[in-house]
Amino acid sequence: MRRSPKISIARLGGALFLLAGLVAAADPADAATRALLVGVSDYPAFPPDKQLKAPANDVRRMRAALLARGIGEADITVLADGVEGSAGLPTRAAILAGMERLAQQAGRGDLVIVYASGHGSRQPSRTSRKVDGLDQVFLPRDAGAPASGGTAPAPRNRFDNAIAGPDFGERLDAIRARGADVWFILDSCFSGSASRAVGDDVHEKKIELEDIGLSAATAMAPDKTTVLADLAPALPPDAGRLTAFYASQPNETAREVALPPTAPADKRVWGSIFTTALTDVLKRAPALSYRQTIVETGRVLRADAAFQARQTPSFEGDGLEGALPGAAAPGEAATWRVSEGVLHAGRIEGLEAGAVVALFPAAPQPGDKPSGHALVEEAEAVRARLSPLKPGCVPGAARCPTVPTSPAFKQAAYARLARPAPLAAFGIAAPRPWPGAGAADPTAQAAQADALAAALAGPLKDRARADEAAPALVPWMSAEGLRFMPPGLDPAEVEAGPLVALAPGAAPSAEDVARAVLRARQVALIQSLAATGSGGDLDVSVEVRRYGYDAGTRQCAFKATPTEVDAEALVERCDKVQVAVENRSTRPMLAAIFFLDDGWNLIARRPTCPVGLTVSDRLEPGRRLLFEVPYHPRAIVPGRAPTTTNGVFVVGVPFVAGETDLPSLCALAAFNDRAAQATRGDDTGSGLDDLLDGATRGGRLPLESASLSLAFWPIRQPVKP
Repeated sequence: MRRSPKISIARLGGALFLLAGLVAAADPADAATRALLVGVSDYPAFPPDKQLKAPANDVRRMRAALLARGIGEADITVLADGVEGSAGLPTRAAILAGMERLAQQAGRGDLVIVYASGHGSRQPSRTSRKVDGLDQVFLPRDAGAPASGGTAPAPRNRFDNAIAGPDFGERLDAIRARGADVWFILDSCFSGSASRAVGDDVHEKKIELEDIGLSAATAMAPDKTTVLADLAPALPPDAGRLTAFYASQPNETAREVALPPTAPADKRVWGSIFTTALTDVLKRAPALSYRQTIVETGRVLRADAAFQARQTPSFEGDGLEGALPGAAAPGEAATWRVSEGVLHAGRIEGLEAGAVVALFPAAPQPGDKPSGHALVEEAEAVRARLSPLKPGCVPGAARCPTVPTSPAFKQAAYARLARPAPLAAFGIAAPRPWPGAGAADPTAQAAQADALAAALAGPLKDRARADEAAPALVPWMSAEGLRFMPPGLDPAEVEAGPLVALAPGAAPSAEDVARAVLRARQVALIQSLAATGSGGDLDVSVEVRRYGYDAGTRQCAFKATPTEVDAEALVERCDKVQVAVENRSTRPMLAAIFFLDDGWNLIARRPTCPVGLTVSDRLEPGRRLLFEVPYHPRAIVPGRAPTTTNGVFVVGVPFVAGETDLPSLCALAAFNDRAAQATRGDDTGSGLDDLLDGATRGGRLPLESASLSLAFWPIRQPVKP
């Protein structure tokens, strides 16, 4: 059965999710920082045109940057040919042994930095888990073509002594299992693309299998479907966090360049452009978070013509919002990039037409004063068009007029929210008792009504108002608590919307009521965005599969062959809902998927928040993401109505080469209820509490809109007595 994603918001709610705990922080005074810096310039097994010139200088630059941030020289181990103080040559055995020593030394709260610069490539994977049939590999000094003879099958079509992604991953996991955080930086090419050198002063850092007489043609046929599993990583719950920086995308080559280009050839110094840009940012911007650092590095690569940049830095991990070594705390998170009058953030991140942003010429540090201000003229889901405000005018002190241009606007590279758009309050009806036996007793009803009144006078002031004529939400008072539902729904037939649960002997708080109201309003806004936006790039389909209940084992027969389910049937116990997201466009998309549970909490399925969407999440044309929601015997609990609903929200952002700053989609979880706190984003105002309905989309923005889809499926549930 295939369901359309264009279903009314009236069909919304019930599955169970395992929420991960947060890593306990160690005393910073007891924490240590250790680094392993690897640089491979010489490759004895490869021809002269495959030798590199930059990695030795890369290691020197990285070591200087870390020393400037307070890391002790004795805590930095170097494995690099041609670098003074190196502990040895950067062979496969030496590199892996160095990582294993770091795992043995690591303790809870420590930071371990692993940096490597050299050649990269891809080769047929050793495991069927790779959907494209290829492993990304780093080539150490002793890498080469497979040796002839021996017991290995020929041809193996794999480099000898290469370090594949799983080799790195196993050792990084071992460090994290000790409770230490990891910062992994890899400056090499991950792709065997058709790029070639562009001159004597620019080299590509890649070696293809074809360069040594081999071929990747024996790789298994790529699987166009990626299954998003529910399995947690094989790490203890208190494992350290990972932050990984990569120099380029899987289909891009990384470059080394002789700089500066205006100097005589014998006066130029070679460097990998990613490491050169990264170390520059590390030295001049000490208070950035990891995420802000990689975004600024990408900007520097694009802005400096000397780099001749054709690569897009990539990143992943769950430590991106943390402070880098040497910084007491990261800078403010609500910072967005600006280019040519376009702000790289939009309605999904809480920006609306009428908002005012402060402008900065570079990544702002704490205490930096803006160089000017701009008005958000028009806002789309993930982009906004700016107009400069009159120089010297302070927003809030006076109404600032816009001007055709200003030096600050022309030089702007970053922006922060200075003043939200004027808020448009939405209507909430007076609370009504749930029909029948499910109604709250008079004392509980009075407490729920008082909590709503307190929220309207407090946290929801200027955001919501009492409105019986045309309410956007109707609160229903039940024995379980106050549930906010769209108007027109009959609570005797369906319960849908956020619930402010009643605690025994305690009245609901105004803050919890406000959170529930804003969460309900957020879903309504998402539906509005999905209805007016484009869903053509990503095709979203929902199918229900019925497996039946095995009375003998008291479990669902999920291993059996499912039966067909009518398109209008309700989801029941032992069904599986399968959601497929396919990129039907001709360009890569960055796809984020959120599950909508019974209480309208948005649970991130991809990415894993708080990491947020990264360039590593790109979905190539023709590829498909698949995830399932299994309804085990305890997944559907009794309710006050015979039906409820669940849903899925999918955001697709076109991938643009060179872009490293992406929408902070984890903010979608900012208003999740207390039971979903482990999956929510920052709760300090970077969520969607300032979003409004009906923003103009007059077609004047020459921007690429996001692809938005919202789908729901109804669920049959037992009714409480």
